[in-house]
Amino acid sequence: MSTSFSLSKREAASKVYVTQCATTPDVNKRPHTIITQHHYNQRADILIPTDAYESALSLSPILNGAKCTRDWRYYHATTALGSFLKPEFLNQHIKKDNCLVLSLAEIDTDDVYCIYDGVLRLSLRKDTYERVGLQGKASRFSKTRFIVEMNLRSPNFLPGHKGFDKLINATESSPLRHPIPFLICVFPSADFSSSLSPLPDFFKATAYPQQYTLTHIPNAVIVPPLSPFKSAIALTGPSYNSISRRDVGDYTDEVVREGLLHILEWTSLLGLESERIQFGRQIDPLLSTYSVFEDEGVEGIANPKIEKVTKISLDGFLTSRMTKHVFDELLKHLPPSSWAAITVYGFQDAPVSWASDEHSYLISGENDYTIVIKPEEPGDTARCILAFEVVGSNDSHN
Repeated sequence: MSTSFSLSKREAASKVYVTQCATTPDVNKRPHTIITQHHYNQRADILIPTDAYESALSLSPILNGAKCTRDWRYYHATTALGSFLKPEFLNQHIKKDNCLVLSLAEIDTDDVYCIYDGVLRLSLRKDTYERVGLQGKASRFSKTRFIVEMNLRSPNFLPGHKGFDKLINATESSPLRHPIPFLICVFPSADFSSSLSPLPDFFKATAYPQQYTLTHIPNAVIVPPLSPFKSAIALTGPSYNSISRRDVGDYTDEVVREGLLHILEWTSLLGLESERIQFGRQIDPLLSTYSVFEDEGVEGIANPKIEKVTKISLDGFLTSRMTKHVFDELLKHLPPSSWAAITVYGFQDAPVSWASDEHSYLISGENDYTIVIKPEEPGDTARCILAFEVVGSNDSHN
């Protein structure tokens, strides 16, 4: 079942799209596509019960940090866009390898470039667009910005071809010729069996490891019911065992909406290590009115689930293949009775969010997602997943 809603009725508000589904080996379906189509990731937070981490998940070379810090590296280089079109890089890394490139600039005021899946995407200011002489289209979010896309893996994208030569000329004689900072990640294999590929010397790039941080949250936290409909309905009435929308019965969409938002808010507070959800902590209601259990009559409040939680954080330049490996390792090692949550934060100034969906900033550049893996219940044949995709108003993802 899938449902979506907006956090606010204001046009400028962020939007949240919610999907509940079972895990499937089909990588072309959710939740896999939520991960694999989200290209530019700067941080991932993994939340798991400490007992589960110590008993099982710490054995994973990805989740214990060994592989992340050793093999999952990326480059920082200050160079011109044309460097990526030189044969040494174009033929080896863009046409053959798994290559991800993002310029570090502000999407609302600067020219921003990126390369993903062999596609070069330029988000250009109007004055730049008029000078480069490349064919593009108007931005969905600004009359003074234009989008240019070129498939660098096209068989026709070769020296002597009109499109190729035109792009080369644009990078050599227009504002595109100026050096700017880039983040670059290139891997010679999709499964990461080989580590980071070296860049040509002319990049003068510096390699960095992904930053791995393991935090055992010192105080136990209160864990709410992680079934969205059970959580939503528990606020006003009896629980339901089925995840079908029709089983919500007469309860309004607003009730379901608030229940789903409650889970998202809880995972967000947990990621922040907030005292508000820690067991036994008293917070001045003038500072925060949030409560894990919003209604004194909610079933289970007399015996709330209390657990120690471990947080794993990865910071740097994370490709979608990296975040997919993290998710797969969670599913592989997580004990059946345990839950887990992974939140991935996108670059707010990236020109795309999911797939080729145009992204901009305005007042909020959010393009993040949270995936909650629920404990297995009797009769389950697969893990049940609750996924939240959070996007700002200037994002065409839906």
